[in-house]
Amino acid sequence: MVTDRPAPGPLEEVRIVLNSDDRFHGVDHAADVGRLNRFLALAGSAYGPLPRSADLEPYRTFRDVTRDLALHPSTATREAFNRIAARHPMTVEVRESAAHLRRAPSSGRSAVDRVVGESIASVHDAMVTGEWQRLRECERDDCRWIYYDPSPTQVMRWCSTDPCGNVMKVRAYRARRAAGGAT
Repeated sequence: MVTDRPAPGPLEEVRIVLNSDDRFHGVDHAADVGRLNRFLALAGSAYGPLPRSADLEPYRTFRDVTRDLALHPSTATREAFNRIAARHPMTVEVRESAAHLRRAPSSGRSAVDRVVGESIASVHDAMVTGEWQRLRECERDDCRWIYYDPSPTQVMRWCSTDPCGNVMKVRAYRARRAAGGAT
């Protein structure tokens, strides 16, 4: 996965999970275990491999609810996220300069429980630091990739300048020309 707008630290793992539903190419990488594991490995994710097909449904549910939480937060979405989070106990890890949520250690948990639990902790930390609001969906209608906006004004519109930014600028130029507007 090539992008010039990765998220910082553990939030990047969440962004990778969200982008496993590749809307640009019309591919849900979580359709089968092999495809998802290849996607996670290609993305450089520390998550995976997910060993069982039974892990796919909870993974997809978490991914879709979290994507909605990032892009279209509503009471229903927050409640759905909270129901998922309630099944993944956390502990507070106090460090020298801050405290962070961490997935509570327990034996016998599945790989998807680890992915979801660590992602929930990362979402919490990102909400506390304000990084969560910097996750955006590419404004190119046929892309919709999730990216991180590091700009001070938080006004980036595309996941990447090439191709999305360039495509959108060319589309706007052509629309202005077709309407007889300025070039």
